Amino acid sequence: MNRTANRIGRLGMAGSVALLVAMPAYSAIRSDQPVQGWSAMAGIDTASLLQQAQDMPTSDMAVGDQPYCATDSEIHQTLTQDFSENRVDAEQHAGTELWGSDQMGTWTLVAPRKDNTSCIIASGIGFDEQTSVEVYYTTAGLQ
Repeated sequence: MNRTANRIGRLGMAGSVALLVAMPAYSAIRSDQPVQGWSAMAGIDTASLLQQAQDMPTSDMAVGDQPYCATDSEIHQTLTQDFSENRVDAEQHAGTELWGSDQMGTWTLVAPRKDNTSCIIASGIGFDEQTSVEVYYTTAGLQ
């Protein structure tokens, strides 16, 4: 029963991330959509969240509100399958990975950790692979 509850909790967290990114996704498909972004945790800027993410429990162990943290494979699967996002081949900034989808117009910043887990620290809309990656990092507050 506890395993089922943990799985439901993790899926709920994934759903929260999905809503954060997917709700504005429809409007992001417009070619004139400006790049916009949000920290994954209200009231905490992305740079502070990046530092805190290294010590956060994975979402199935979390108590209270925190960004979505899970195994690297679960994060990658969620971003790839649910949002059609792929890792952007670019130099990492502050140890983060940028993921984006031209199809959905969404982007996500992921903070990988040494224990083969990662946390989503920011996301947004207005992704276009022709746009410099610096725009996304600046929008997230990491430049």
